[in-house]
Amino acid sequence: MDNPWKSLKPGILKAISKEVQAHKFYWYVEENNLNPCLRFRIRKETTPNPARNKLPQISYISFGIATLDYRYLSVELHDKSYEDIFLEFCNLLIKSTLEIEEEEVALNVFVKRAWRWQVLLSKTREKKLSEEKQKGLIGELFFLDKFLFPRFRKKISVDNWFGPKGSKDFQFTKFHVEIKSKSSGSTPTISISSEKQLKIIEGTKLFIAVFGIDKSDSKESLSVHDWCNKITDKIFDSDDIIVLGEFNNKLNKYGYSEEQDYSEEKWEIKEIIYYEVTDEFPKLVFDEISPAIANVNYSIDMNQLTPFQIPKEELEVFLDDVKS
Repeated sequence: MDNPWKSLKPGILKAISKEVQAHKFYWYVEENNLNPCLRFRIRKETTPNPARNKLPQISYISFGIATLDYRYLSVELHDKSYEDIFLEFCNLLIKSTLEIEEEEVALNVFVKRAWRWQVLLSKTREKKLSEEKQKGLIGELFFLDKFLFPRFRKKISVDNWFGPKGSKDFQFTKFHVEIKSKSSGSTPTISISSEKQLKIIEGTKLFIAVFGIDKSDSKESLSVHDWCNKITDKIFDSDDIIVLGEFNNKLNKYGYSEEQDYSEEKWEIKEIIYYEVTDEFPKLVFDEISPAIANVNYSIDMNQLTPFQIPKEELEVFLDDVKS
């Protein structure tokens, strides 16, 4: 891919040509430091500048408003050794707005996409998530959206989400939650991947939410991209915008990248079953097995878990009490 800044005179805007483009983008080289930039022209006087606290904080990249003949949202690279990756980043931001006609909407989408790429310069390219991991991530994002966001601040909810990197998916002071997913018609078992996963910490309650998730073409079905965008929008529109960076870091650790194509894989949540893990719940835990056993993986027959099943309302009441 040709370097658009290579022969560009500093201080001169160079329009980016696209076949279908409702908004004007320009390549630009700063006069004072010769840093390469991408600029989004803000033509309408009624389009507000993005609030400073809603602009991403990315290593080696800065965002700000510049004024020439028009206002511009300027994206500037401060380390030229990353120029090839920066060019890729800029093209992805441009692409995100191509089908949006309203300027203010396009500007917001542009900024939200930039937040998604906070870890751009440090991330490694990974294969797309397996179907099992996609379903697992959807279950965790559903729990964030439907159970935690309505009760806790976005920052608290995201900070206490640990996903595949923690012994439990959600770890709050007074409760922990483990998310499990399976196909709705599959063998009714729960897979446990460690001796710590069902260990009850003193002074806390432990819950399991088992999601039955299937591929679907229904109107209710959503892709992993759809779910990530849904959560991004809710954080972006909140007072906890700064946590969007942490949310994207955790998606990256999960193995999710917006570059991966999930457009053909849409999922519908068919059922959710909730359990409270008590001392009597069938499980293997660290304190009860020989220290000579290094790894524990096992499955639990859900047909044997009826005494521990709880209605959704009971979990919601508990979370409401914790919130208050």
